[in-house]
Amino acid sequence: METTTEENIRIIFGLKLKKLRTDRKYSLQELSGKSGVSVSYLNEIENGKKYPKPDKINELAKALETTYDQLVSLKINKNMTPVVQVLNLKIINDFLFETFGVDKGLLMSMMASAPSKLSALINSVFEIARNYNLQEEHFYFSCLRSYQEMNDNYFEEIEVAVENFRKEIGLETGSQLSATDYAQLLTEKFNYRIEETDFIEYPKLRGFRSVFIKGEQPTLLFNRKLTEQQKIFLYGRELGFSYMNIQKRPLTTSWLKVESFDHVLNNFKASYFAQALHINKETLNKDLEEFFSKSTWQPEFLLQLLDKYNTSPEMLFQRISNLLPKYFGFNELYFIRYSSKEAAKHLKEISKELHLSRNQVDLEYIISEQNYRRWITKLLMRHLDKNRSASDEKTTQMDAVITKNEDGDEYLTISLLRPMPELNNNANSVTIGFVLTDAIKRKINFLNDPALRFEKLGTVSDLYYETPFALRKIKEEEVKQSEYDRLARELNSSTATL
Repeated sequence: METTTEENIRIIFGLKLKKLRTDRKYSLQELSGKSGVSVSYLNEIENGKKYPKPDKINELAKALETTYDQLVSLKINKNMTPVVQVLNLKIINDFLFETFGVDKGLLMSMMASAPSKLSALINSVFEIARNYNLQEEHFYFSCLRSYQEMNDNYFEEIEVAVENFRKEIGLETGSQLSATDYAQLLTEKFNYRIEETDFIEYPKLRGFRSVFIKGEQPTLLFNRKLTEQQKIFLYGRELGFSYMNIQKRPLTTSWLKVESFDHVLNNFKASYFAQALHINKETLNKDLEEFFSKSTWQPEFLLQLLDKYNTSPEMLFQRISNLLPKYFGFNELYFIRYSSKEAAKHLKEISKELHLSRNQVDLEYIISEQNYRRWITKLLMRHLDKNRSASDEKTTQMDAVITKNEDGDEYLTISLLRPMPELNNNANSVTIGFVLTDAIKRKINFLNDPALRFEKLGTVSDLYYETPFALRKIKEEEVKQSEYDRLARELNSSTATL
Protein backbone atom coordinates (compact mmCIF):
# COMPACT_ATOMS: atom_id res chain seq x y z
CA MET A 1 0.00 0.00 0.00
CA GLU A 2 1.33 3.43 -0.93
CA THR A 3 1.08 6.66 1.04
CA THR A 4 -0.46 8.37 -2.01
CA THR A 5 -3.87 6.72 -1.61
CA GLU A 6 -6.70 9.16 -0.95
CA GLU A 7 -7.21 7.83 2.56
CA ASN A 8 -3.53 8.11 3.45
CA ILE A 9 -3.33 11.66 2.05
CA ARG A 10 -6.18 12.65 4.40
CA ILE A 11 -4.46 10.96 7.35
CA ILE A 12 -1.07 12.57 6.70
CA PHE A 13 -2.65 16.01 6.22
CA GLY A 14 -4.58 15.62 9.48
CA LEU A 15 -1.49 14.49 11.39
CA LYS A 16 0.58 17.42 10.07
CA LEU A 17 -2.18 19.83 11.00
CA LYS A 18 -2.41 18.42 14.52
CA LYS A 19 1.39 18.50 14.91
CA LEU A 20 1.57 22.16 13.86
CA ARG A 21 -1.33 23.07 16.14
CA THR A 22 0.11 21.33 19.21
CA ASP A 23 3.62 22.72 18.51
CA ARG A 24 2.10 26.21 18.73
CA LYS A 25 0.09 25.18 21.80
CA TYR A 26 -3.22 26.06 20.15
CA SER A 27 -6.41 24.38 21.28
CA LEU A 28 -8.97 23.41 18.65
CA GLN A 29 -11.04 26.37 19.74
CA GLU A 30 -8.10 28.76 19.35
CA LEU A 31 -7.23 27.48 15.87
CA SER A 32 -10.90 27.69 14.92
CA GLY A 33 -10.96 31.34 16.01
CA LYS A 34 -7.81 32.17 14.01
CA SER A 35 -8.79 30.30 10.82
CA GLY A 36 -12.56 30.51 10.73
CA VAL A 37 -12.83 26.71 10.41
CA SER A 38 -15.31 25.17 12.83
CA VAL A 39 -14.06 23.00 15.72
CA SER A 40 -16.06 19.97 14.54
CA TYR A 41 -14.61 20.23 11.02
CA LEU A 42 -11.06 20.65 12.41
CA ASN A 43 -11.59 17.52 14.49
CA GLU A 44 -12.65 15.55 11.39
CA ILE A 45 -9.62 16.85 9.45
CA GLU A 46 -7.17 15.87 12.19
CA ASN A 47 -8.70 12.38 12.40
CA GLY A 48 -8.26 11.83 8.67
CA LYS A 49 -11.99 11.90 7.94
CA LYS A 50 -12.07 15.07 5.81
CA TYR A 51 -9.74 16.91 3.46
CA PRO A 52 -10.40 20.69 3.35
CA LYS A 53 -10.94 22.75 0.23
CA PRO A 54 -8.12 25.08 -0.99
CA ASP A 55 -9.60 28.23 0.56
CA LYS A 56 -9.77 26.63 4.00
CA ILE A 57 -6.22 25.25 3.63
CA ASN A 58 -5.05 28.82 2.95
CA GLU A 59 -6.72 30.07 6.12
CA LEU A 60 -5.26 27.22 8.17
CA ALA A 61 -1.76 27.85 6.76
CA LYS A 62 -1.97 31.54 7.73
CA ALA A 63 -3.22 30.71 11.22
CA LEU A 64 -0.38 28.20 11.73
CA GLU A 65 2.26 30.53 10.24
CA THR A 66 3.20 28.17 7.42
CA THR A 67 2.60 28.03 3.67
CA TYR A 68 -0.06 26.32 1.62
CA ASP A 69 2.54 24.17 -0.17
CA GLN A 70 4.16 23.02 3.06
CA LEU A 71 0.80 22.06 4.53
CA VAL A 72 -0.38 20.01 1.53
CA SER A 73 3.01 18.42 0.82
CA LEU A 74 3.32 14.71 1.57
CA LYS A 75 6.79 15.33 2.93
CA ILE A 76 6.89 14.94 6.69
CA ASN A 77 9.43 15.65 9.38
CA LYS A 78 11.62 12.94 10.82
CA ASN A 79 9.48 12.45 13.91
CA MET A 80 6.49 11.49 11.79
CA THR A 81 8.35 8.91 9.65
CA PRO A 82 7.26 5.92 11.79
CA VAL A 83 3.61 6.74 11.13
CA VAL A 84 4.14 6.55 7.37
CA GLN A 85 6.09 3.31 7.86
CA VAL A 86 3.06 1.77 9.50
CA LEU A 87 0.75 3.13 6.79
CA ASN A 88 2.89 1.32 4.22
CA LEU A 89 3.08 -2.04 6.05
CA LYS A 90 0.93 -4.47 4.06
CA ILE A 91 0.57 -6.82 7.02
CA ILE A 92 -0.81 -4.00 9.20
CA ASN A 93 -3.22 -2.84 6.52
CA ASP A 94 -4.49 -6.34 5.77
CA PHE A 95 -4.71 -7.55 9.33
CA LEU A 96 -5.71 -4.59 11.51
CA PHE A 97 -7.50 -2.28 9.11
CA GLU A 98 -9.22 -4.60 6.63
CA THR A 99 -9.78 -7.83 8.56
CA PHE A 100 -10.68 -6.39 11.96
CA GLY A 101 -11.87 -2.94 10.94
CA VAL A 102 -9.58 -0.94 13.24
CA ASP A 103 -10.04 2.79 12.59
CA LYS A 104 -6.88 3.78 10.76
CA GLY A 105 -7.17 7.51 11.44
CA LEU A 106 -7.69 6.99 15.16
CA LEU A 107 -4.77 4.58 15.38
CA MET A 108 -2.50 6.94 13.47
CA SER A 109 -3.50 9.81 15.74
CA MET A 110 -2.62 7.75 18.82
CA MET A 111 0.70 6.74 17.30
CA ALA A 112 1.56 10.30 16.37
CA SER A 113 1.45 11.32 20.02
CA ALA A 114 4.67 9.35 20.68
CA PRO A 115 6.48 9.05 17.32
CA SER A 116 9.97 8.58 18.80
CA LYS A 117 8.90 5.65 20.94
CA LEU A 118 7.00 4.21 18.01
CA SER A 119 10.05 4.50 15.77
CA ALA A 120 12.12 2.53 18.28
CA LEU A 121 9.41 -0.12 18.52
CA ILE A 122 9.03 -0.51 14.74
CA ASN A 123 12.77 -0.70 14.20
CA SER A 124 13.05 -3.34 16.93
CA VAL A 125 10.29 -5.44 15.38
CA PHE A 126 11.91 -5.18 11.94
CA GLU A 127 15.27 -6.20 13.40
CA ILE A 128 13.76 -9.22 15.15
CA ALA A 129 11.97 -10.22 11.94
CA ARG A 130 15.21 -10.02 9.96
CA ASN A 131 17.24 -11.95 12.53
CA TYR A 132 14.72 -14.80 12.73
CA ASN A 133 13.76 -14.72 9.05
CA LEU A 134 10.14 -14.08 9.98
CA GLN A 135 7.87 -13.79 6.99
CA GLU A 136 4.38 -12.41 6.63
CA GLU A 137 2.77 -15.85 6.58
CA HIS A 138 4.44 -16.75 9.90
CA PHE A 139 2.54 -13.90 11.52
CA TYR A 140 -0.74 -14.88 9.87
CA PHE A 141 -0.51 -18.54 10.90
CA SER A 142 0.47 -17.57 14.46
CA CYS A 143 -2.64 -15.39 14.63
CA LEU A 144 -4.74 -18.28 13.33
CA ARG A 145 -3.43 -20.57 16.07
CA SER A 146 -4.29 -17.95 18.68
CA TYR A 147 -7.77 -17.68 17.16
CA GLN A 148 -8.23 -21.46 17.45
CA GLU A 149 -6.90 -21.55 20.99
CA MET A 150 -9.15 -18.72 22.19
CA ASN A 151 -12.16 -20.68 20.86
CA ASP A 152 -10.97 -24.07 22.19
CA ASN A 153 -10.73 -25.12 18.54
CA TYR A 154 -14.52 -25.54 18.32
CA PHE A 155 -16.61 -23.28 16.06
CA GLU A 156 -20.35 -23.56 16.52
CA GLU A 157 -21.25 -21.46 13.47
CA ILE A 158 -19.40 -23.86 11.16
CA GLU A 159 -20.92 -26.87 12.90
CA VAL A 160 -24.37 -25.37 12.29
CA ALA A 161 -23.52 -24.70 8.63
CA VAL A 162 -22.46 -28.34 8.26
CA GLU A 163 -25.70 -29.60 9.84
CA ASN A 164 -27.75 -27.38 7.52
CA PHE A 165 -25.84 -28.64 4.50
CA ARG A 166 -26.29 -32.27 5.56
CA LYS A 167 -30.06 -31.69 5.79
CA GLU A 168 -30.16 -30.01 2.38
CA ILE A 169 -28.48 -32.95 0.67
CA GLY A 170 -30.37 -35.55 2.74
CA LEU A 171 -27.27 -36.99 4.42
CA GLU A 172 -28.29 -39.00 7.48
CA THR A 173 -26.24 -39.27 10.67
CA GLY A 174 -23.68 -42.03 10.27
CA SER A 175 -23.87 -42.03 6.47
CA GLN A 176 -20.51 -41.88 4.73
CA LEU A 177 -19.69 -40.16 1.43
CA SER A 178 -16.97 -41.25 -0.97
CA ALA A 179 -14.72 -38.99 -3.01
CA THR A 180 -16.99 -39.67 -5.99
CA ASP A 181 -20.02 -38.52 -3.98
CA TYR A 182 -18.25 -35.30 -3.02
CA ALA A 183 -17.24 -34.62 -6.60
CA GLN A 184 -20.83 -35.13 -7.71
CA LEU A 185 -22.05 -32.60 -5.14
CA LEU A 186 -19.56 -30.03 -6.40
CA THR A 187 -20.54 -30.50 -10.05
CA GLU A 188 -24.31 -30.72 -9.58
CA LYS A 189 -24.88 -28.27 -6.73
CA PHE A 190 -22.16 -25.70 -7.41
CA ASN A 191 -21.47 -26.15 -11.14
CA TYR A 192 -17.82 -27.18 -10.70
CA ARG A 193 -15.68 -28.65 -13.42
CA ILE A 194 -13.28 -31.18 -11.86
CA GLU A 195 -10.29 -32.39 -13.80
CA GLU A 196 -7.51 -34.83 -12.96
CA THR A 197 -4.00 -33.83 -14.04
CA ASP A 198 -0.33 -34.55 -13.51
CA PHE A 199 0.63 -30.94 -14.34
CA ILE A 200 3.01 -32.06 -17.11
CA GLU A 201 2.60 -28.71 -18.85
CA TYR A 202 3.33 -26.89 -15.60
CA PRO A 203 6.36 -28.58 -13.98
CA LYS A 204 6.42 -26.12 -11.06
CA LEU A 205 2.97 -27.32 -10.02
CA ARG A 206 3.76 -31.05 -9.93
CA GLY A 207 4.09 -31.07 -6.15
CA PHE A 208 0.75 -29.31 -5.66
CA ARG A 209 -2.39 -31.16 -4.69
CA SER A 210 -4.80 -28.84 -6.45
CA VAL A 211 -5.31 -25.59 -8.34
CA PHE A 212 -8.59 -23.66 -8.27
CA ILE A 213 -9.51 -21.50 -11.28
CA LYS A 214 -12.20 -18.87 -10.81
CA GLY A 215 -14.76 -18.24 -13.51
CA GLU A 216 -18.40 -18.54 -14.49
CA GLN A 217 -17.83 -22.27 -14.09
CA PRO A 218 -15.31 -22.84 -11.25
CA THR A 219 -12.60 -25.34 -12.18
CA LEU A 220 -10.72 -27.57 -9.78
CA LEU A 221 -7.59 -29.27 -11.08
CA PHE A 222 -6.37 -32.02 -8.78
CA ASN A 223 -3.19 -34.07 -8.79
CA ARG A 224 -3.81 -37.61 -10.01
CA LYS A 225 -1.52 -38.95 -7.24
CA LEU A 226 -3.95 -37.99 -4.49
CA THR A 227 -5.35 -40.76 -2.30
CA GLU A 228 -9.06 -41.31 -1.76
CA GLN A 229 -8.82 -39.63 1.66
CA GLN A 230 -6.97 -36.62 0.26
CA LYS A 231 -9.65 -36.18 -2.41
CA ILE A 232 -12.35 -36.36 0.25
CA PHE A 233 -10.74 -33.54 2.20
CA LEU A 234 -10.04 -31.49 -0.94
CA TYR A 235 -13.62 -31.76 -2.24
CA GLY A 236 -15.07 -31.20 1.21
CA ARG A 237 -13.07 -28.00 1.56
CA GLU A 238 -14.36 -26.79 -1.81
CA LEU A 239 -17.90 -27.48 -0.61
CA GLY A 240 -17.09 -25.36 2.45
CA PHE A 241 -15.90 -22.45 0.33
CA SER A 242 -18.97 -22.65 -1.89
CA TYR A 243 -21.67 -23.33 0.70
CA MET A 244 -20.43 -20.64 3.11
CA ASN A 245 -19.93 -18.26 0.15
CA ILE A 246 -16.28 -17.58 0.96
CA GLN A 247 -14.70 -15.40 -1.73
CA LYS A 248 -11.25 -14.57 -0.37
CA ARG A 249 -9.45 -17.89 -0.54
CA PRO A 250 -6.18 -19.53 -1.62
CA LEU A 251 -6.11 -20.85 -5.17
CA THR A 252 -3.57 -23.64 -4.67
CA THR A 253 -2.86 -26.50 -2.29
CA SER A 254 -0.26 -26.20 -0.86
CA TRP A 255 0.05 -22.44 -0.57
CA LEU A 256 1.73 -20.71 -3.49
CA LYS A 257 1.55 -17.36 -1.73
CA VAL A 258 -0.18 -16.21 1.44
CA GLU A 259 -2.06 -13.13 0.29
CA SER A 260 -3.68 -11.99 3.54
CA PHE A 261 -4.97 -13.11 6.91
CA ASP A 262 -8.44 -13.42 5.38
CA HIS A 263 -7.07 -16.14 3.09
CA VAL A 264 -5.55 -18.01 6.03
CA LEU A 265 -8.67 -17.70 8.19
CA ASN A 266 -11.06 -18.61 5.38
CA ASN A 267 -8.98 -21.61 4.39
CA PHE A 268 -9.18 -22.80 8.00
CA LYS A 269 -12.97 -22.35 8.03
CA ALA A 270 -13.43 -24.33 4.81
CA SER A 271 -11.08 -27.05 6.11
CA TYR A 272 -13.02 -27.23 9.37
CA PHE A 273 -16.23 -27.56 7.32
CA ALA A 274 -14.70 -30.48 5.37
CA GLN A 275 -13.70 -32.32 8.55
CA ALA A 276 -17.03 -31.74 10.29
CA LEU A 277 -18.98 -32.80 7.20
CA HIS A 278 -17.07 -36.04 6.73
CA ILE A 279 -16.76 -37.05 10.40
CA ASN A 280 -20.10 -36.57 12.12
CA LYS A 281 -19.65 -35.29 15.68
CA GLU A 282 -22.43 -37.39 17.25
CA THR A 283 -20.99 -40.60 15.81
CA LEU A 284 -17.38 -39.77 16.71
CA ASN A 285 -18.36 -38.71 20.24
CA LYS A 286 -19.87 -42.17 20.79
CA ASP A 287 -16.71 -43.80 19.47
CA LEU A 288 -14.53 -41.70 21.77
CA GLU A 289 -16.70 -42.57 24.77
CA GLU A 290 -16.26 -46.25 23.94
CA PHE A 291 -12.51 -45.83 23.48
CA PHE A 292 -12.03 -44.08 26.84
CA SER A 293 -14.25 -46.62 28.63
CA LYS A 294 -11.98 -49.55 27.73
CA SER A 295 -9.93 -51.00 30.57
CA THR A 296 -6.87 -51.59 28.36
CA TRP A 297 -4.95 -49.42 25.91
CA GLN A 298 -6.19 -50.46 22.45
CA PRO A 299 -4.47 -48.58 19.63
CA GLU A 300 -6.17 -50.85 17.10
CA PHE A 301 -9.51 -49.26 18.07
CA LEU A 302 -8.33 -45.85 16.87
CA LEU A 303 -6.74 -47.37 13.79
CA GLN A 304 -10.07 -49.00 12.93
CA LEU A 305 -11.69 -45.54 13.02
CA LEU A 306 -9.53 -44.60 10.03
CA ASP A 307 -11.31 -47.28 8.03
CA LYS A 308 -14.71 -46.60 9.56
CA TYR A 309 -14.61 -42.94 8.52
CA ASN A 310 -12.52 -43.52 5.39
CA THR A 311 -10.26 -40.70 6.51
CA SER A 312 -6.64 -39.73 6.92
CA PRO A 313 -4.94 -39.80 10.35
CA GLU A 314 -4.62 -36.04 10.29
CA MET A 315 -8.32 -35.44 9.59
CA LEU A 316 -9.31 -37.89 12.33
CA PHE A 317 -6.97 -36.37 14.94
CA GLN A 318 -7.97 -32.83 13.92
CA ARG A 319 -11.64 -33.70 14.33
CA ILE A 320 -10.92 -35.27 17.72
CA SER A 321 -9.17 -32.02 18.73
CA ASN A 322 -12.41 -30.15 17.89
CA LEU A 323 -14.59 -32.36 20.06
CA LEU A 324 -12.52 -33.24 23.14
CA PRO A 325 -12.55 -29.72 24.65
CA LYS A 326 -16.24 -29.12 23.89
CA TYR A 327 -17.78 -32.46 24.84
CA PHE A 328 -15.25 -34.16 27.13
CA GLY A 329 -13.65 -31.24 28.97
CA PHE A 330 -10.12 -31.93 27.69
CA ASN A 331 -9.16 -28.25 27.73
CA GLU A 332 -5.39 -28.64 27.88
CA LEU A 333 -4.79 -30.34 24.58
CA TYR A 334 -2.12 -30.23 21.90
CA PHE A 335 -1.93 -31.34 18.28
CA ILE A 336 1.35 -31.57 16.34
CA ARG A 337 2.01 -32.73 12.81
CA TYR A 338 5.48 -33.43 11.45
CA SER A 339 5.80 -33.80 7.70
CA SER A 340 8.73 -33.81 5.32
CA LYS A 341 9.65 -34.97 1.84
CA GLU A 342 13.00 -36.04 3.25
CA ALA A 343 12.86 -38.78 5.85
CA ALA A 344 16.00 -37.49 7.58
CA LYS A 345 14.28 -34.14 8.21
CA HIS A 346 10.96 -35.57 9.30
CA LEU A 347 11.13 -34.67 12.98
CA LYS A 348 12.66 -31.27 12.28
CA GLU A 349 9.75 -29.83 10.32
CA ILE A 350 6.54 -29.05 12.19
CA SER A 351 3.89 -28.41 9.56
CA LYS A 352 0.96 -27.84 11.91
CA GLU A 353 0.67 -27.16 15.63
CA LEU A 354 -2.01 -26.27 18.15
CA HIS A 355 -1.88 -25.84 21.92
CA LEU A 356 -4.89 -25.31 24.16
CA SER A 357 -3.50 -24.17 27.48
CA ARG A 358 -4.75 -23.19 30.92
CA ASN A 359 -2.25 -20.33 30.97
CA GLN A 360 -2.68 -17.79 28.18
CA VAL A 361 -0.77 -15.00 29.94
CA ASP A 362 2.61 -16.31 31.08
CA LEU A 363 4.66 -16.36 27.87
CA GLU A 364 7.59 -18.18 29.48
CA TYR A 365 5.28 -20.91 30.72
CA ILE A 366 3.62 -21.26 27.30
CA ILE A 367 6.96 -21.60 25.49
CA SER A 368 8.33 -24.15 27.96
CA GLU A 369 5.10 -26.17 27.73
CA GLN A 370 5.20 -26.21 23.94
CA ASN A 371 8.83 -27.27 23.87
CA TYR A 372 8.13 -30.00 26.41
CA ARG A 373 5.24 -31.34 24.32
CA ARG A 374 7.36 -31.33 21.16
CA TRP A 375 10.03 -33.20 23.09
CA ILE A 376 7.55 -35.89 24.14
CA THR A 377 6.27 -36.17 20.58
CA LYS A 378 9.74 -36.58 19.10
CA LEU A 379 10.72 -39.24 21.61
CA LEU A 380 7.55 -41.19 20.95
CA MET A 381 7.85 -40.90 17.18
CA ARG A 382 11.48 -42.02 17.22
CA HIS A 383 10.49 -44.97 19.36
CA LEU A 384 7.72 -45.86 16.88
CA ASP A 385 10.04 -45.52 13.91
CA LYS A 386 12.82 -47.63 15.43
CA ASN A 387 10.55 -50.45 16.52
CA ARG A 388 8.66 -51.05 13.32
CA SER A 389 9.82 -54.01 11.30
CA ALA A 390 10.50 -54.13 7.55
CA SER A 391 7.00 -55.54 7.07
CA ASP A 392 5.55 -52.53 8.91
CA GLU A 393 7.16 -49.89 6.69
CA LYS A 394 4.03 -49.50 4.57
CA THR A 395 1.51 -49.71 7.40
CA THR A 396 0.26 -47.11 9.84
CA GLN A 397 1.77 -47.39 13.34
CA MET A 398 0.40 -46.00 16.60
CA ASP A 399 1.79 -45.77 20.12
CA ALA A 400 1.17 -43.86 23.33
CA VAL A 401 3.05 -42.88 26.46
CA ILE A 402 2.22 -41.26 29.79
CA THR A 403 4.82 -38.73 30.87
CA LYS A 404 5.37 -36.64 33.97
CA ASN A 405 7.40 -33.46 34.12
CA GLU A 406 9.31 -31.93 37.02
CA ASP A 407 6.26 -29.87 38.03
CA GLY A 408 4.20 -33.03 38.46
CA ASP A 409 1.99 -32.52 35.39
CA GLU A 410 1.10 -35.76 33.64
CA TYR A 411 0.37 -36.12 29.92
CA LEU A 412 -1.12 -38.80 27.72
CA THR A 413 0.43 -38.50 24.27
CA ILE A 414 -0.78 -40.57 21.31
CA SER A 415 1.24 -40.53 18.08
CA LEU A 416 0.60 -42.07 14.71
CA LEU A 417 3.25 -42.66 12.05
CA ARG A 418 2.11 -43.11 8.48
CA PRO A 419 4.17 -43.69 5.34
CA MET A 420 3.26 -41.19 2.63
CA PRO A 421 4.44 -42.36 -0.80
CA GLU A 422 2.03 -40.07 -2.65
CA LEU A 423 3.50 -36.75 -3.82
CA ASN A 424 6.96 -38.01 -2.76
CA ASN A 425 6.31 -37.57 0.97
CA ASN A 426 8.35 -40.13 2.89
CA ALA A 427 6.86 -39.62 6.32
CA ASN A 428 3.90 -38.03 8.00
CA SER A 429 3.07 -38.19 11.67
CA VAL A 430 0.34 -36.70 13.82
CA THR A 431 0.19 -36.46 17.58
CA ILE A 432 -2.59 -35.59 19.97
CA GLY A 433 -2.02 -35.25 23.68
CA PHE A 434 -3.57 -33.77 26.78
CA VAL A 435 -2.80 -32.97 30.39
CA LEU A 436 -4.13 -35.64 32.73
CA THR A 437 -6.00 -33.63 35.32
CA ASP A 438 -7.90 -35.49 38.03
CA ALA A 439 -11.14 -34.94 36.12
CA ILE A 440 -9.65 -36.34 32.91
CA LYS A 441 -8.19 -39.36 34.71
CA ARG A 442 -11.69 -40.28 35.87
CA LYS A 443 -12.85 -40.32 32.24
CA ILE A 444 -10.11 -42.62 30.88
CA ASN A 445 -10.23 -46.19 32.17
CA PHE A 446 -7.11 -47.60 30.54
CA LEU A 447 -4.51 -45.32 32.16
CA ASN A 448 -3.37 -48.07 34.57
CA ASP A 449 -2.86 -50.63 31.81
CA PRO A 450 0.73 -52.03 32.18
CA ALA A 451 0.99 -52.06 28.38
CA LEU A 452 0.88 -48.27 28.43
CA ARG A 453 4.41 -47.01 29.11
CA PHE A 454 5.03 -44.42 31.79
CA GLU A 455 8.06 -42.14 31.69
CA LYS A 456 9.09 -39.42 34.11
CA LEU A 457 10.71 -36.66 32.10
CA GLY A 458 12.74 -33.87 33.60
CA THR A 459 14.53 -30.79 32.37
CA VAL A 460 17.21 -30.52 29.71
CA SER A 461 19.72 -31.75 32.29
CA ASP A 462 18.01 -35.16 32.08
CA LEU A 463 18.84 -36.70 28.72
CA TYR A 464 16.88 -39.46 27.05
CA TYR A 465 17.77 -42.21 24.64
CA GLU A 466 15.29 -44.61 23.07
CA THR A 467 15.85 -48.33 23.51
CA PRO A 468 13.95 -50.91 21.43
CA PHE A 469 11.37 -51.38 24.20
CA ALA A 470 11.29 -48.22 26.28
CA LEU A 471 12.64 -44.74 26.82
CA ARG A 472 15.70 -44.90 29.09
CA LYS A 473 16.90 -41.91 31.13
CA ILE A 474 20.62 -41.15 31.09
CA LYS A 475 21.62 -38.89 33.98
CA GLU A 476 24.05 -36.05 33.48
CA GLU A 477 26.81 -37.62 35.58
CA GLU A 478 26.75 -40.74 33.39
CA VAL A 479 27.96 -39.00 30.27
CA LYS A 480 31.02 -36.95 29.54
CA GLN A 481 30.55 -33.23 29.85
CA SER A 482 31.40 -32.65 26.18
CA GLU A 483 28.76 -35.17 25.09
CA TYR A 484 26.25 -33.62 27.46
CA ASP A 485 26.87 -30.17 26.01
CA ARG A 486 26.46 -31.48 22.46
CA LEU A 487 23.21 -33.26 23.28
CA ALA A 488 21.86 -30.25 25.17
CA ARG A 489 22.54 -28.04 22.14
CA GLU A 490 20.86 -30.57 19.87
CA LEU A 491 17.79 -30.72 22.10
CA ASN A 492 17.50 -26.95 22.34
CA SER A 493 17.87 -26.70 18.58
CA SER A 494 15.26 -29.37 17.91
CA THR A 495 12.66 -27.61 20.07
CA ALA A 496 13.35 -24.11 18.77
CA THR A 497 10.56 -23.44 16.28
CA LEU A 498 8.49 -20.38 15.56
